[in-house]
Amino acid sequence: MILLSAEGLGKRFGLRCCFRDARFTLHAGRRVGLVGANGTGKTTLLRILHGQLDHDGELTRRRDLRIAYLEQNPVFPPGMTVREAALEAASDTAELERRIAELHEEMAEPGLPPETTRRLLDRLAALERRHDALDGHAVEHRIEAVLDGLGFPAARHAAAVETLSGGERNRLALARLMLHEPHLWLLDEPTNHLDIDGVFFFERFLVDSNAAAVVVSHDRRFLDTVTDETWELCGGTLEVLPAPYTRSRAIREERRAAAQRAYEVQQAYIARQEEFVRRFRAGQRAREARGRATRLERLERLDRPSDRARVMALRLPATRRLGDRVLEVAGLSVAYGDRAIFRGLDFALEPGETLAVMGPNGAGKTSLLRALLGETPYAGAVRWGDTVTRGVLTQHEAFPDPALTPLAYLHGAFRLRTEESIRDTLGAMCFSGEAAERPIGLLSGGEQKRLVMTRLLLEGNNVLLLDEPTNHLDIESREALELALSAFEGSILVVSHDRAFLDRLADRVLWLEDGTWRITRGGFAEAWEARQQERARRREADAEAARAARPRPSTPPAGAKPPRKKGPHARLKTPELEAAIIACEEEIAALEARYADPETMRDGERVKTLQAGIAAARARLAGLEEEYASRDR
Repeated sequence: MILLSAEGLGKRFGLRCCFRDARFTLHAGRRVGLVGANGTGKTTLLRILHGQLDHDGELTRRRDLRIAYLEQNPVFPPGMTVREAALEAASDTAELERRIAELHEEMAEPGLPPETTRRLLDRLAALERRHDALDGHAVEHRIEAVLDGLGFPAARHAAAVETLSGGERNRLALARLMLHEPHLWLLDEPTNHLDIDGVFFFERFLVDSNAAAVVVSHDRRFLDTVTDETWELCGGTLEVLPAPYTRSRAIREERRAAAQRAYEVQQAYIARQEEFVRRFRAGQRAREARGRATRLERLERLDRPSDRARVMALRLPATRRLGDRVLEVAGLSVAYGDRAIFRGLDFALEPGETLAVMGPNGAGKTSLLRALLGETPYAGAVRWGDTVTRGVLTQHEAFPDPALTPLAYLHGAFRLRTEESIRDTLGAMCFSGEAAERPIGLLSGGEQKRLVMTRLLLEGNNVLLLDEPTNHLDIESREALELALSAFEGSILVVSHDRAFLDRLADRVLWLEDGTWRITRGGFAEAWEARQQERARRREADAEAARAARPRPSTPPAGAKPPRKKGPHARLKTPELEAAIIACEEEIAALEARYADPETMRDGERVKTLQAGIAAARARLAGLEEEYASRDR
């Protein structure tokens, strides 16, 4: 079933063409990744699909299409708590319950004609079907599950919306949307303010949903997991690619190579014909020359394929050689008041190593960076090597003169460099000629972050401390940054939740959570697997402790007939049941570890299969635990 179709769709803002002649069809249940460099019109296209902006060309929507749209800067009614804002989003369910109650009251009136009763019963059945589709009987559970999954524990449900940070407000807006049941999701950067648990939670939700989706995101792993196809905006045109992001790159390059070959063949043909016309215009073959000239005039000329910007290697200056000791941390603890953020942290940063810091929101990742820089009180020891020169990227950078252009900003910082070399450097970091001449104050947040990163790389520091360096960067900029950092010869300590970025660069991962820490070798995938195994061990230990604390069931009197066991696991003896529970928990941990593997994330079918397996294993575990609990009564 077609939800949306466009023919010749375009949008102009005054004299500026945002995009033109877009053609696409969106079918029910299909999920699309909308990608492109910042400023190419992705949010504009979402707003057109939602009906907020007028447009050129044709856009056809299914008549009863229900759309849920996540904007980047949500607005909430004043005076609400977190829970009230979520409950308001489930107003469809509340309205259905009100109408169902009214119908029950009408049917309770005595003396209703049979025809009226039948009509009321039909309406009641239709409303109850809709109520069941919305899972109305479990709305309270859904609200709690969604809020918890997006990082709002029960203690935060009573918080006033006005007191939330910008990131929390964006997460609450996403939670409200998840409580709807649309035909189509329009999602603008949905994972921007989610920690890694929130990203996984939302990925599972989206994959399990039957709704279609158009998702703007720069998270490559997220796009590979949840989308079926890719729409790419570039140079004012929209290209539809029938694959998730990573596989779509190969398709795009194949198309571009074929278009380039066709263009070159046609140009060679045109050159030969024009040469023939020039040579024989006035000779014996003039008639043939005129015929060829006419055919050339009628020839449909191919456009030169767009020369898409390619990620170039950034030439970094030589850094001061690091000694044997870069950074040593011993017994490091940070607390705010009575609340310990983390305690007893021990690690060393090695020369040439990239150490990634990960963990849920609030685990202390930024606090660790500030402690290492001496910007926040701490207990323990932090020892920097004598040869270390540090470059630091924070989440909130300020520029002394916003009127400066990137070219002037870097030229002022590096006067010994030529303008040509600075332009080459800016080009390698995705600043085109026009962007290099634009005032810094007019640059986007991602462009400003890229500019600071460029300055840090050119300073020749041999240690970089980076707090969320990929935030607000488009995919092209992330890949340029990855290439630059992979060529960096010093040491890097980076806070990030970009899985693709970390799997490419990280040598080790320091995971902070619940005041504790662990270090694993490898990138994100290895760190996530270690974390899931640790969680499985904790669940097993907790289950064992709970089983030991339960009173054993009393022995029934002689001759008493035991109650009939109805559960599917009733045939299992208690030791067998306990073994089955442990095996099921281990199976869930193994499936979750495979789900986190980078290769899995690139294969949408494997993701769906694993998610179905995880859901089935959890349901089986619930049945086993229910059977076990029933025997203790």
